[in-house]
Amino acid sequence: MSARKGAGRVVGLGLCVVDHLYVVEALDPRAERVRYVERRVTSGGMVGNALVQVARLGCAAHVLSLVGDDAEGRFVRRTLSAAGVVTRRLVRDARRPTTVAVVQVERRSGARRFLVADRRRLERGVPAFDLTPIDARAVLLVDGHFPAQALRAVRRARAVGAPVVADFHRPLPELLRLLPYVDYPIVPLEFARAYAPGAPREALRRLHAESGGTPVVTLGARGGLYLDAGRVRRFDAPRVRVRDTTGAGDAFHGAFAAGLCQALALRTNLERAARAGALCCTALGPAGRLMTRAEGAAFQRRRARQRGV
Repeated sequence: MSARKGAGRVVGLGLCVVDHLYVVEALDPRAERVRYVERRVTSGGMVGNALVQVARLGCAAHVLSLVGDDAEGRFVRRTLSAAGVVTRRLVRDARRPTTVAVVQVERRSGARRFLVADRRRLERGVPAFDLTPIDARAVLLVDGHFPAQALRAVRRARAVGAPVVADFHRPLPELLRLLPYVDYPIVPLEFARAYAPGAPREALRRLHAESGGTPVVTLGARGGLYLDAGRVRRFDAPRVRVRDTTGAGDAFHGAFAAGLCQALALRTNLERAARAGALCCTALGPAGRLMTRAEGAAFQRRRARQRGV
C-alpha cells in the first residue's frame, strides 16, 4: 500500500514516558557507583519521540496513548503539545502512574543503557482509545505497546485504507498478531535475528510473507536493508559525530511516516529517514536535534537533482 498525496496526519499509538538521561563516563555493569557529568529530563517513548519528529517535518501528528494523572503525565502532555503534537486523545489515568525510564549515555561513544518499568500490567485493561483520527487520509504508527488497542487500530486502518508503519523490537506473540495489518514493518537487527535466525534478508522475506507489506531492517550506522518488488536493496546512513543514540530509531520511524504523508518515493523516504536518525544522534536526548521541515525539503531537492528528476 502507498500513501495518498496530501495525507492528513500521522497517528501514533504507543509509548509515552518521561526519560531521565544521565551522561556517564562509561557503561560498566560491574561498577557499584556510577558518576554522571550531565543530566536531563525529557519526554520520551517511541511513539512520543517519533511524533515530535513528524511535527518538526511539518505534518500533523496525533498521539493515542495513556499516562498517569500525575506530575509526570502532565509533563509529557505539556512537552508534546509544545512540540506541535495533538494531545487531546492522550488519556490520563489516576490508577496508573506515568512510566519513568532511566537512560545512561556513555560520554565518548553515545551508546546507552535503559532501566525501564515492567509495563505489562499497566497496559492491560486500559480504556478504549478514541480511534477517530485514523481515517483514509491518515498514516498509523504503532510500536507494539497497548497491544489490544494496537490491534483495534491496525484493523481500523486496514478497513479505511490507511497505511500502517510498525516498530517492533522483539518478535513477541502479541506483536506478531499485528503483522498481517502492517504495510511497513521497520525493525532493528535485534528483531530480525530473533525472528528469522541467519542473514537479515531472511527476516525481510519472512516479514513480507506474513505481512504482505514492504519490510525494512535497520542496521544503525550501516543504514539498512529493505525488500522492494521482491529484491533486497540497501540504503546508507550518513556519518555523523555521535553524542547520544537515544531516540535515533524513533526519529527514523517518525520521518518515514511523515514521508508517507508527503508522498515520497520509497528509497528517498528511507534515505531521508536515515538522515533524520543520524541527526538525532548528534545531540543529547531524543528531541535534542531533529530534522526540520526546511532540512527535509532541501534533502528532497538534492536527491531529485542527483537523480535527474
